[in-house]
Amino acid sequence: MAIRPTIKTIAQIAGVSHVAVSRALRGCSDISPETTKRILKIADEVGYTPNAAARSLSSKHTNAIGMIIPTLAENTAYSSVFNQVSNAAAEYGYTVLLGSSHRNLELERKHCRMMCESRVGALIVASSTSDVSHIKEICREHVPVIFVGGKTGLDEVYSMTCNYRYSASLAVQHLYTLGHKNIALFTYGPENNTIRQKEEGFIYEMTQRGLQPNILTTGHCDDTSSAGRDLVSKLISESRLPTAIWCASDLMAVGVLSTLRAHGIRVPEDISLIGHDNLYISGLAGIELTTLHTPMQELGRAAAELAVRLIEQKDSIVPHQVFTTNLVIRNTTSNVSA
Repeated sequence: MAIRPTIKTIAQIAGVSHVAVSRALRGCSDISPETTKRILKIADEVGYTPNAAARSLSSKHTNAIGMIIPTLAENTAYSSVFNQVSNAAAEYGYTVLLGSSHRNLELERKHCRMMCESRVGALIVASSTSDVSHIKEICREHVPVIFVGGKTGLDEVYSMTCNYRYSASLAVQHLYTLGHKNIALFTYGPENNTIRQKEEGFIYEMTQRGLQPNILTTGHCDDTSSAGRDLVSKLISESRLPTAIWCASDLMAVGVLSTLRAHGIRVPEDISLIGHDNLYISGLAGIELTTLHTPMQELGRAAAELAVRLIEQKDSIVPHQVFTTNLVIRNTTSNVSA
């Protein structure tokens, strides 16, 4: 195995001290431009790569941002958040250490401990539950934590959240404008702040229009598609289908859509359907789901930029940002059927 070149390797070739090499590589002004240029050329020729861990220890400054998410898959919004955090961090010269909790609290705790032990400068967490006391207890006095998503609120020190009550306003207003009055909201467990906001917003918007809120809940966030199939199958068997359904997630709406079609019920001619999140599957041919777009990319970038500012201890830090959803109209909603 080839021996990895070090600062001392470059110093021997250049005929200078290893201290001079170190300062030249960091762009210090007390090293002449000519010497710096020569040292950089040698470093490139020998294939020198700086040791980030050692550099962090000596400078008391880390170039790592930690991130913990419930799951990483194309069928969730977390992949968009991570991609943006990773891209933005790289632009600022930072790397991202990623951990997936699989919605397991003990694994979430373990990732938090490892991130703190790895000396990340800041930790971005999309928590599994609305209760994040275990995360704050572990990270307290070790690393600042930025909570992202809807499960945590503005009572945290640093947070990037979405206004899911506004989602309800957009969904109900759209369906009401199309003439729908018998509207159901489908949700799934476990109860958390994201689901609670959607339910509270739905109740408020329906009540404001003199309509009866109808909320149905079943299943688990691990498989929302099955939850959607189960709920709509129950309504079909009981002949209690509403004229419109708003689902708490796109995957739940896809489960509803496939079940309705299997029973010969047309969407949107017989029943209108709205999802939430605007995942890539919602725009696929044959689905083309009307949904609420969650600005996860913008949220991810904002979280990464806040992490960098916290690590570098810059001023003008905005600790909280609230993002709003917007309606994406496709082919699953139309005027109420006579």
